[in-house]
Amino acid sequence: MATVNQHPLSIVAEIKAGSKAALNEKLTVMGKDPAANPEIPFGQVPTLHFSCFVIIDQEADKYPTYLVFESNFDGDLDAHLDQLLAVGQAGFDALFSHCVGYTPGSSADQLKAYMRSHSSPAAAFYVGCRGQTVQDIQNAIAVREEVENYLDSEQAKEGLDGLPAQAILEKIQAHLGKPGVVSPKISSETLPQLRSRAKRNIVLMVLFGLPILVLTFPLLILWLVIFRLTEIRDNHKKPLPPLPVDPRLFENPDVHTISHLTTMVAVKPGAIRWFTLKGVLAITSLLAKTVSIYGNLLGIPTIHFARWIMMDGNKRMLFFSNYDGSWASYLGDFVDQAKYGLTAIWGNTTRFPPSKWLAFGGAANIIQFKEWSRQHNVYAPIFYRAYPSATIANLLKDIEIRDNVGRSMSESEAAAFLLGF
Repeated sequence: MATVNQHPLSIVAEIKAGSKAALNEKLTVMGKDPAANPEIPFGQVPTLHFSCFVIIDQEADKYPTYLVFESNFDGDLDAHLDQLLAVGQAGFDALFSHCVGYTPGSSADQLKAYMRSHSSPAAAFYVGCRGQTVQDIQNAIAVREEVENYLDSEQAKEGLDGLPAQAILEKIQAHLGKPGVVSPKISSETLPQLRSRAKRNIVLMVLFGLPILVLTFPLLILWLVIFRLTEIRDNHKKPLPPLPVDPRLFENPDVHTISHLTTMVAVKPGAIRWFTLKGVLAITSLLAKTVSIYGNLLGIPTIHFARWIMMDGNKRMLFFSNYDGSWASYLGDFVDQAKYGLTAIWGNTTRFPPSKWLAFGGAANIIQFKEWSRQHNVYAPIFYRAYPSATIANLLKDIEIRDNVGRSMSESEAAAFLLGF
């Protein structure tokens, strides 16, 4: 079975003058029930993992105000757009009617063309459960729940007393083989295979990267010196005034298993900053595709999807992330596990805590970093989750259970497998 990959869709459309308030009101109403609202029932889109709508109005005196639609989806873009419009054409039409260049009442083909023409590529994109479609993930959850319910039922009847682990596993396998019971759909590439591929990719990157590093070493030293001088100059500039914080962002903290983060930042001016940010994002993209492919991004095990998008002629950068837990714990994960990579990216943006030698300082200043995040977060009136109660850690566990429940095991392997329940 061929692997179906996950992709990002980011539609960025300028909002017409005077339309922001009406558009925000409409989004707020739709966001009360993202899965089943009558205008765009996202829960009826089978390829959709997560999606959101945000209004970007930061620094409105310098830049247009935008409506941005984020989607994390399986497979082909055309098929995904067709599915979105099949259930929500009227809703998308109503929203984009507030945007520049869109003709209200357009046909499905015209609306689809508008969405495609306003899509922005991701400079880097990360997937937590790589190769797992929405249906694959729901199947893994269903298999684990079925096995748990079966074991609970058998234990209540004392039907497992005294049985060895292998015998219990055989009973589970027989139960899953019955008509009407959920059937495990094994991954085309299992988690152990993904881990092996990541290790192989690390070896290949070292083998190919070392010669390139040696050849370009003088240029890298020159770049680093210039970059450090730029840091010193920027760190001595007068701090910019703080930005207002949207109170809606923190009205209901810690109420969801899976949360959403949108961050909009301005890139520091200068060719060296632009060149460095592009380079760091290219490295991040490469690592996300080759090494961070089994539920862990730079040491952070709580991210489902993440993307970085350059906007406004590379003068601003938009970041979307769907993650487990609260905003505070998520930022804590960043600082504890990935502060160097975090600083290497966002240290090239305005108001970020001062960095040293690209990756040091910056996010390590936790109080300043959290305040920077508050000021640059963007409220999402609509945020849809296809599996709202499943953390990355639980999903990886469910996938391993689903992929292994049907195979033959030794007594010790079966005993270890059953400890997962």
